[in-house]
Amino acid sequence: MPASTFSRYLFLSLLLSVCSASADDFVELVQFCEHCHGKDGNSTTPDVPIIAGFSHEGFLNTIDVFREDERIAIEFHQPGDPETVMNDIAKGLSDEQVEDLADYFSKRTFKPAQQSVDKDLAARGEVIHKKSCEKCHTDNGKHPVEDAAILAGQWTPYLQRQFDNILSGKRMVPRSMYRRIKKLSDQDIEALVNFYAQEGMK
Repeated sequence: MPASTFSRYLFLSLLLSVCSASADDFVELVQFCEHCHGKDGNSTTPDVPIIAGFSHEGFLNTIDVFREDERIAIEFHQPGDPETVMNDIAKGLSDEQVEDLADYFSKRTFKPAQQSVDKDLAARGEVIHKKSCEKCHTDNGKHPVEDAAILAGQWTPYLQRQFDNILSGKRMVPRSMYRRIKKLSDQDIEALVNFYAQEGMK
């Protein structure tokens, strides 16, 4: 067994031991999530999404699509830790624990990422958002509505990767959303992520 595979096996074994624990140990499960996603789900790592403040329904939907491999996550690890993949983690959680985690993180306060912004691109991105995205991602992407995630203030490298994944088929989205994104140029997408970064810092 390759060393990286063995390390992932050990890490997932730890997850499963946490997942099989009693409700009194729920704090350990939260801490397991926070190890990558940051305190209260506010990630400080540009490749890892902020999950604080997402809607309960949106959290459940995200776990479901990872379980069904309708969304493929990157391998990620904190320095000194083995690599993990959200698809594997999602499959190791019970429905009850997913519900509890959704309830917990949906009640945390979303803290926007502080990052650089190209103001000219952001201005162009605002026009694109109003035309193509505002219907579902309301208030310039600041509020979660059902399964629509918070975009304003999310890490731009993470958002850029999601656009790439959607276009390459690594992430399944509603057909209407895919059609809108497919019409965007690379420059349009860059403008959008700059707009969302700027909105998060207002």
